[in-house]
Amino acid sequence: MGVKKSGCETMTGHRITMLGSHDSALQEWFCGHPDGHERGAFVMFRRLARVVNHIPASDRFLAVHVIELSGDWIIDSSSTHLTINMRKLPEIYFKCETEGLVLGFAHNHPVSSIEFSTQDEINELNILHGLSGCNGEASILVAMTLTDGRWNSRIRQGHSPRSVLPVRHLSVLSDKIDLHGITLPDETPEILLRQEAAFGKPFNSKLHSLRAVVVGAGGTGSAVATLLARAGIGELIIIDGDDLAGSNMNRVRGYRAKDIGNNKAVSLKDFIDSLKLNISVTAINGYLNESYGAIDAVSSADVVFGCTDDIAGRNMMNQAIYYHAQVYIDCGLTGRVDVHEDGFPYLRDHRGRVSCILPEFGACLRCQRVVTDEKLKYEQAIKDNPELAKLDPDTLKREYYLVGGGEQAPGVGPFTSATADNVVATFMDLIRPYRSISEELRQDNIWIDFVHMTIHSNEPVDDPNCICCRTHLLLLRNEGKYRLEMPILGEINGPE
Repeated sequence: MGVKKSGCETMTGHRITMLGSHDSALQEWFCGHPDGHERGAFVMFRRLARVVNHIPASDRFLAVHVIELSGDWIIDSSSTHLTINMRKLPEIYFKCETEGLVLGFAHNHPVSSIEFSTQDEINELNILHGLSGCNGEASILVAMTLTDGRWNSRIRQGHSPRSVLPVRHLSVLSDKIDLHGITLPDETPEILLRQEAAFGKPFNSKLHSLRAVVVGAGGTGSAVATLLARAGIGELIIIDGDDLAGSNMNRVRGYRAKDIGNNKAVSLKDFIDSLKLNISVTAINGYLNESYGAIDAVSSADVVFGCTDDIAGRNMMNQAIYYHAQVYIDCGLTGRVDVHEDGFPYLRDHRGRVSCILPEFGACLRCQRVVTDEKLKYEQAIKDNPELAKLDPDTLKREYYLVGGGEQAPGVGPFTSATADNVVATFMDLIRPYRSISEELRQDNIWIDFVHMTIHSNEPVDDPNCICCRTHLLLLRNEGKYRLEMPILGEINGPE
């Protein structure tokens, strides 16, 4: 079920996320009955109900486990109906209660185009009645039907079983983002007409259904945030604890002279609000490792954009997307300035990076060597003793056992903007694929060389033990008591 929105109407509806592997398994199971009968499955969800100030509540339900219904689960079935053994349900209810999971019931409609039938409602009410009787009236049931390869979904709660909670979308994350249950508007805003002409009518509605978080509002982050807003993203969260400096003004977007000295995230929100776009924007004046609200905001998003030079922050986002089943697009720049024989500096090297990582596709930032223990150690040492930043790399290595330092990447506006443009173009390709990239390039790691005007990818480290992108030990993992299982980030349901 989708949510129609017009004008500046507030977006509502919860969101459901499935990994591509779960979607493939369910689609294969449902379509594999030898006689074309309906089939069913239980889908266990983890609920993320993290509150973000100034944005309407919208829970995320993450599919973590699929149980195919066969054998003595099935009493009777045909191409138009499915009757399951209700006596076996208490074991499922118990699993939900003991593991803190939300129950989902999914089935297919092999010959019907009806999203939900009258019989579906009867079945849902019966399942929810037993669930709330065992686990309490706060129990939630997620109902899903598959028709012609497309998912429809709705949510009911035990204390008001006949009321249907709206679902904004169901997203399937494979190497792309496939959004189901989107309702198309009657009219397209004038600002988005040409975008619709390029990518089709559903594209704008899909963008509008998504919640994005941009971490870092400097050269690349300010450009990414303003591009997303103008493109029609539905909800935007901007996180940055820094104040705008006059030296930033050559490469940022959306700021005015009056914003110098004020918080970047708040100032950028004010600018985007002044554009009067059909978008909800909120700003968080803080850092990921210091603000519980910032971490909760990241977990609440569908898509995370990393636009910060903070290695510790990148490391945190790199882990969070696996816990929370999110799309992560990270960017950065590197460069080297030398002195020409005429005595003037010149750019010897300047490159922009766009890393696009999905939970089951792409090498994580550690395997891409964007985040390393050496970089984390160096960054922390500089925070503890800022004077170390003035030392040359050889002295740092010899006397402090630190690897890092040297000249920072030059802050040149056209290059930061070009990198940000490619970030948003990469995001758009995930929603409506349009790119045909060379076999020499990787979707998860693209470098733009601004000096030599070439594009290339770096091969990731071949680490079969990586807990993020290889062994998937963090994928859909229960955080337990603390955010990302880190006590330093505070208790999930503890005080702010």
